[in-house]
Amino acid sequence: MPKTDKTIEAGQRWPLPRVTQKADGTPRKVGVEFELQGVTVEQLANIVSTTLGGTSQPVNDAEYRVDVPAHGEYRVEIDSALLKDNARLLEDQDADTSELQEAAINALGNASSLVVPCEVVSPPIPMNELAEPMDALVRAVREAGGQGTQQSPLYAFGVHLNIEPPEMSARQVSSYIKAFVCLYDWIVQAGDVDLMRRLMPYIRKFPASYESQVTDPGYKPDWTALIDDYLAANPTRNRALDMLPMFAEVDEPRVRNIVDDDLIKARPAFHYRLANCCIDDPSWSIADPWSRWLQIEHLAADAERLTECCAAFAADRQRLLGSLDNKWSEEVQRWLTTS
Repeated sequence: MPKTDKTIEAGQRWPLPRVTQKADGTPRKVGVEFELQGVTVEQLANIVSTTLGGTSQPVNDAEYRVDVPAHGEYRVEIDSALLKDNARLLEDQDADTSELQEAAINALGNASSLVVPCEVVSPPIPMNELAEPMDALVRAVREAGGQGTQQSPLYAFGVHLNIEPPEMSARQVSSYIKAFVCLYDWIVQAGDVDLMRRLMPYIRKFPASYESQVTDPGYKPDWTALIDDYLAANPTRNRALDMLPMFAEVDEPRVRNIVDDDLIKARPAFHYRLANCCIDDPSWSIADPWSRWLQIEHLAADAERLTECCAAFAADRQRLLGSLDNKWSEEVQRWLTTS
């Protein structure tokens, strides 16, 4: 069957990684979550069902399930996880919270009734089938009045991607973490990550000591060491690359012994949380954060380039302003893949 113009256009904007199958030969899948305001949860559920050919059923006033035969079950809900996180933040501000961060937390907490978003959560979808439904859904929500990050300083809304790795091995997963650390500054700059989102704790970067540990050329952990090292430095869901779901899939008791949080859902996927949701911008697509994630894919897959990049990253962090200026976000572009 020949490709349609829409398929060709989607393929150009939604490039695929070099490896689209898992080690067992099944397709790699991606789950997508995006947050927005401007429509009610009921309206949003109806948009999902109408656009994707599904059937919507309310669970309660704040949550709907939409059965889409082609993909599985979508969840459409008021973001209760954000409500819970806001409450915890207001309770747990500590000495490590800067005055600016504290002001942001309090502002969002005080306005939570206005800025808690609705959220669409897709089931895992094969990578090569992601473009058409996501573009159609974003377009329909935009036309219905959906509002994203840019509409208000308080709209700290994001897009989360849950990406299955080609292989569930400590070697491969640690390569992705290394690549993410190296590319983080560039992604923040290229994606123009919203200031309010960066001030809030939800997408904090890894601690500098952990970045140094994982980018060391001798860092080749097994699962136990990889999980233990991560938990020692990151005993929280609030990371731009949240590894707790994947590590809970590998060894849930080990994870929950350190982070007993009922919002951690074990699954064999990276939980990438860094991107803005700019759903009201006609030029924006979920393909934008997806394309930046693919740079992590490409770097993680090339051991020689990854080693070189990690060495350069480590050298940069020895500079006095290594973690404060934009030099590394420019230098690291030498390791980006252009095709």
